[in-house]
Amino acid sequence: MMTVLKNRKIAVLITIVVVALTTLISVNRSLMRLSRDIERMFYDGVYLESDGYTQPGIDSQIKKHAEATLGLATTLTNYPELGDRADEVLRSRRELLDAGSISDKSICFWAMSRNVHSLIQAASDISLTERDMEAVSSYSATITGAEEFIKGSAYNQAVLLRWNEQSSIARIICALVPAREPAAF
Repeated sequence: MMTVLKNRKIAVLITIVVVALTTLISVNRSLMRLSRDIERMFYDGVYLESDGYTQPGIDSQIKKHAEATLGLATTLTNYPELGDRADEVLRSRRELLDAGSISDKSICFWAMSRNVHSLIQAASDISLTERDMEAVSSYSATITGAEEFIKGSAYNQAVLLRWNEQSSIARIICALVPAREPAAF
């Protein structure tokens, strides 16, 4: 074994392999940390240097939307012609709340949003009590506000900017390591 290590070519080869593996492990750890930091912004918000404040996280808007969606569906489930749509909204809301990853939350959120808007449209086609019309209007405003906030959130821009700041070497190595790009919403 000692004679093998004394061979200059083998020693250089071992050194190259060790350096390459160490580099891959180091880049992977850095990319994983960066990904976690970016994804944390989804929950905690994005600090906007130009404005000097932290924009709320998308997660908080999802929760506002989900609460308003629950109220909307609960109000409209009392109308037989809307019952099936209201049930579909509640099902898609449950799927959203059960979603684990940011990309799964995004898929479920936008599916729920389509169902909610379909329910709101169907509700506008029937006669509601004045109280229920006011409730639908209030819930709709909250839902629309949350959706507009999410569409304009700095989170997706932060995902792209922070991830793309990586050097070209890191991007090449990224194909070889298990670190994943953070999910946009």
